[in-house]
Amino acid sequence: MILLKHLETPRLILRTMNAADASDRYLSWMHDRIVNQYLESRFSLPECTQDLITFIEHMNATSDSLLCGIFLREDLRHIGNIKIGPVVTRHARSEIGYLIGDREAWGKGYASEAISEICRYGFEELELAKITAGVYENNTSSAKALLKAGFMHEATILSHVVYEGQRIASVIYGLDHSN
Repeated sequence: MILLKHLETPRLILRTMNAADASDRYLSWMHDRIVNQYLESRFSLPECTQDLITFIEHMNATSDSLLCGIFLREDLRHIGNIKIGPVVTRHARSEIGYLIGDREAWGKGYASEAISEICRYGFEELELAKITAGVYENNTSSAKALLKAGFMHEATILSHVVYEGQRIASVIYGLDHSN
């Protein structure tokens, strides 16, 4: 899925990723153990920027998922990514996933701002009724970003994922269009 027009917030631009976004800097985020500690992609890391290009092209070619880069409006610096999808049309729902890879951008509210905007797009343009996101139970920063964006805790699935060799819970957050 490809955006026809960039999504904008007061501080961010969300736009469809392209091959030029597959930079060494982006690749470094994926190999940073602190950045990727809660990402499923840590189990199959891209080896080079070409792997990132392949991923971006695959995402752009899908009809049920949208991958956007998160860019600062002030200098167009790429600080992370956000994805909505797969969209399940028959149930009018989707999941989101996100990453603020630039550690200098952590703790500034960019994740919740991007989450709010991609959800607005999902509700208004994709006609979704429900959006969910799952986080590892110890990923408190991600949970805070979701709550700040209006999501509600919906479920805790015990012993659902492996983190540093231990089984821990996944926490599911949801946002209904009516909220």
